[in-house]
Formats: sequence, C-alpha cells, structure tokens
Amino acid sequence: MANRSYLYSLSNRPTSYADRPETISGVSEWNYDVPFMYRLLMSGDPQLCASLISDGLDDDEADEKVKLYAISSRFEPGFVRVKRFIDIVRFLAAQAPAVTPAATVSAAAAPQATSLVGRLKGWLSPAAAPATAKPTTGSAQLLTWLDDTLAFLEAHRDTHLLLETVELDTMSESEEAPLRACVEQELARCQQAGAALDALPQDIEAAAQLLREAGATQQAAPLDAFFGLRFDDDCDSTRSRATEYPLGLQWSEVLYFGLFNRAEFEAATRGDAAA
Repeated sequence: MANRSYLYSLSNRPTSYADRPETISGVSEWNYDVPFMYRLLMSGDPQLCASLISDGLDDDEADEKVKLYAISSRFEPGFVRVKRFIDIVRFLAAQAPAVTPAATVSAAAAPQATSLVGRLKGWLSPAAAPATAKPTTGSAQLLTWLDDTLAFLEAHRDTHLLLETVELDTMSESEEAPLRACVEQELARCQQAGAALDALPQDIEAAAQLLREAGATQQAAPLDAFFGLRFDDDCDSTRSRATEYPLGLQWSEVLYFGLFNRAEFEAATRGDAAA
C-alpha cells in the first residue's frame, strides 16, 4: 500500500485521539506527497492537533505510546483562498493556447505539377512526411477539474479541516520529537501557501502573470510556494513526471482511513469493552 497524506473536513479541533467530532467526512488522499491545494485549504489558522488516525505506532507498548500529531485549520479562510486561486488559474487557462491537432497535407490537397518533368519528379520522389505541429498541453480537463473542486468542497463544508501526514512522516522517523517536527514543517508550508496567495496582486491579469512566473521560476518567499506547479492538464501528472509538485485536484469522501465521528467512536469503544 502506498503511504499517503489524508484530508478531512470535520466539526472540531481534536485535542486527543478520543476527542471525536460530531461530523467528519473524507475529502482527499494523495500518494507520497502533500499537494498544493491541501496546503492552501489548510492555510486558515493551521495548528497542531492530535491525530485521529492512530493513538500510537504499531509496535508501541500499550503504556508507552508515541504521541502522534496532525494539523487542524478553519475551513472557511482556506476555502476563500482556494476560490480566489481557482479564479486566477481559470484566467491563466483562458490565455493558454488551445491544443493544436497534427497538421497534415494530403496528396489531394497538395499543389499538382502541370509539366511532364514536374509530374515525373512527383512520381519518382518519395512521399513527403506530413507536417506536424508541435503538440501543446491544453486546459480543457483542467477547467472541469476546477469546477469539480469547488462543487465538492462546497458539498463537504464544515467548520474545520484535518490534514494527516503520519504515513509520510513515519517513512523517515519513528520517535515522537522528530515526528512532531515533521508535522510542524508541514504546518509552515500550509502557512506559506496562504501567504503566497495573499501576495499576488488584486488585479487578476497581473496575478495570473505573476503566478505563471512563480510556477516556472524560483521566486523569493512567500511566492516560492508556487514553484513547480503546472496550470494545465498535466497539473497532477506525477506518474509521467510531467510535474513533481501536484496541484491536487482529486477529491473523494471515501478514503483508506474512514474516521469515526463521536457517536461511531463511542459505539466502537463500547463494543470493544464488551468483547
């Protein structure tokens, strides 16, 4: 199984593993990375909180469990930033060249020689290869993905968001202090994503131009949070290595870890005690 980051919407900031929200829903999961959209969503007052995925590592003793952390943020400020970011990316997509199909010149369309010598040259010469325009990556799918992003997040609004990175962090660390440091570093990236969006000009054309430049060329902080992003249909194409930093436009409420709300957690706890 791939190690993933997990994003949830929920109704509280968990103070402990047992501090379950009244409501919780999956939002997205991502293999081996934390996409930019997660960080932008999490930029609304992110704080350390307890992990709800686990209350310790698999090999911990029952009375000596490693405390695991996640990141909690307020939903609304991050969502406001996401909506503005999507407006800017839509503007960028509208400026991008359309996908150009391969241009070919058929034999019927080619000018025909009229002289005998010209016709002989045509008969004896090998057929010319068709002229092909260099393909470009378009943004037709990107626009649909952006619409789907807004619709999904609107349908899964709650008061808070929860970002769980424990699977990624335990790939390199196993002690409590280093694991906490990993989460703190990710929290700083979430803050930087929000600061980067806020640093873009209010004028959408100027903002789009600066965003395009920041995606392609390393900028000073906080705009360096955009570096490596693509704003076309390859925005999440990490498998083909078209990009190494995914934008993150894949959403689902069904995640590998489906977390219990308060009622479900209490029922499960009672069942375990009875067993």
